[in-house]
Order: sequence, then C-alpha cells, then structure tokens
Amino acid sequence: MGAGWLPWSAASLASGAVLLVLGALSMPPTTEVGQVIDAVAHQDAAWLMATASFFLASVGLTMGLPAILWLFPRRHQVVGLVGLWIWAVGTIGTAGVASLLVLFRAVARTVDLTPEQVEALSRDPLLRLGLGAVVVAFHLGELVVALVLLRGRAAPVWVPAMLLLHVALAPVNHLLPANLQSVQAIVLGVGLMGIAVRATESWAGSRPLARL
Repeated sequence: MGAGWLPWSAASLASGAVLLVLGALSMPPTTEVGQVIDAVAHQDAAWLMATASFFLASVGLTMGLPAILWLFPRRHQVVGLVGLWIWAVGTIGTAGVASLLVLFRAVARTVDLTPEQVEALSRDPLLRLGLGAVVVAFHLGELVVALVLLRGRAAPVWVPAMLLLHVALAPVNHLLPANLQSVQAIVLGVGLMGIAVRATESWAGSRPLARL
C-alpha cells in the first residue's frame, strides 16, 4: 500500500492545529460565568468563530493523526498506535465541545440565565463526565504519543517537548491570568505543526528509495 495519503494527512494535522489555536484565541479571555454570558450576548461573531474553529479542528486533527504513525519506530508502533486511538477519542470529542458551545449560545440568547443557573448546569454529572472523558482521552493520548516520539527520536526533541508541556500545563492552566490561558493551545499548535512538517519531510525523503 502506498503512502500518497501522508501529505494530505499531514496538511489536515497542520490545519487542525491552526484552527484549534484560532478557536482558543476567539473564546472570551475569562473564566467568570457572568462575563462568559456577557460575551455570548455582545461578542456573538467571536463565539461563532470559536465554535466553527473547534468543530473544523476536530475534523482536521482526527484526519491528521495517521500522519503521526509514519514517524513511529517499528518497535514502538503498537504503543504509538494505542496512543493515537486514545487521542482520537479526544479529537473527535472536540466536535462535541463545539456542539455544546452552540447549545449554550442558543440557550443564553433565548432564556434569561443567571450566573448561578449556569453554574448549576455546569455541575450536571453527565455533562461533567462527558467533558472529562474527552479531556482525559485527549491529554492521555497526547502524552503517550509524545513519549513514543521522544523515545524513538523520530522528530526533533522540541516537538514532543511541546506536547509534554501542553499536557503539563493542563492541571494549572486555569490558575494563569485569563489573557495567558490561550498559551496552552498555542504550545499544542506549535508541536502539531512540527509533527506535520517532520512527517512530510520523512515521507519526501523516502520516495527516492521507494523507486529503486
């Protein structure tokens, strides 16, 4: 089976990374519920841009994950593949997050919600379980893939380092100032772009050998 699909997959990965960063930057720079409700009411274009960006990022990242498989050393491919499947749960689940943003916008613009009511909704067990599963799958899969890339030395060290930094920031990101919390998404975007470039370079370098 040929690998002509790889440049397309790498391009999808790079596009998904850019869209993920765009979505993060489009979200209101605050964690206060009242300010989020105000952003929905007065920054509708930015909210819709964030929603569309997260949905398209989900598609791009999911279609781009196979490009990472190209970089795994043969002896680590099984572990790497498991990591990719786990990560795929998180990337696909990002589309669900986009759907929740659409739903929240519709409810906030239709019903006069108070911050207390929004807080109560956010504590719904099923909602918390679903979002938690997506977040855990995303970061766990990313961690496994980063460790495989780091151990196999199939990419420059800074590439898996960016992924590991993104995972490390996850538990403390909410403690950062609101205008710095999008840095976590930028770190991930840089790491994914590095993977896409390295996978394409590796594929291009293998083509002359394939013709011999």
